Amino acid sequence: MSAARTGRRGEDGFALVPALIGVLLFAYIAYAVLAADLGVQAGLDAQVRTARLEAAADAALATAIHGLAAEDVARRWSLDGRPHRLEVAGVEAVAVVEDERGKIPLNRMDEESFRRLFEAAGARGARLDHLVNGATDWRTGGGRIAGGSLAYAQKGVRARGGPFRTVGELMEIDGMSADLLARISPAVTLFFGETGGFVAGNAHPLALAVMTAQGADSPDAIARNRALAGQRTAVEVASAQSYVGRPLTIRVLVRDGRGGVFRRATVIEFTGRRADPVWVRAAE
Repeated sequence: MSAARTGRRGEDGFALVPALIGVLLFAYIAYAVLAADLGVQAGLDAQVRTARLEAAADAALATAIHGLAAEDVARRWSLDGRPHRLEVAGVEAVAVVEDERGKIPLNRMDEESFRRLFEAAGARGARLDHLVNGATDWRTGGGRIAGGSLAYAQKGVRARGGPFRTVGELMEIDGMSADLLARISPAVTLFFGETGGFVAGNAHPLALAVMTAQGADSPDAIARNRALAGQRTAVEVASAQSYVGRPLTIRVLVRDGRGGVFRRATVIEFTGRRADPVWVRAAE
């Protein structure tokens, strides 16, 4: 686990945020000037655009951390998964915060929870049975699927026989498809945390169906879908709870005016310590 210092928190907020934005933008300008001096601006244009998008993504990430750490409850970002639209030096950025405790802890799932997950995501019949058996076998190294080891070997895949290391490993189990994985991925996590339980208020609708056994068409799941779609309630109360020790994913999407797109996902955890207030648990 690597730690990332975000700056001093106080009445003036995180002093590092504007400084980081300034450094990143100056780096981008210096890169562009160097390319022009070398007479290869056209050839490096794509790299310059990428550098600009990455700088904007870093700035948006820092802004999100600042918002989540705000001591003023009224200004603190919530964990409801709604988009925060930002503009960084002319680049459009959207930041979304996901509560990892509103997801399904993948490596704690049993046979019944796997069945509820795959069924809620649309799997039926024999395919559903294959998915459940395949996911269980992947973790336990068991032999629920006849010839399963041979089938994996023919694909050049070695079953884990232990905990999932990435959500993407689900793609290797029998019966999985890209579409089904795309529906499942936002609802599962490898970063649930060692303490604390499932938080239904911030949960992905599929996670609600699995963790509460209410089903994907339950009132809570429907209400959560509406909230994620931006249908806000008339009265909203800002979160007064501390986020210390709670794994959070910040997803950033940035676009420039020329069709350039850059995505970044970072799992962070607030430590409650002034010396190193934030850990970066994973980044992609």
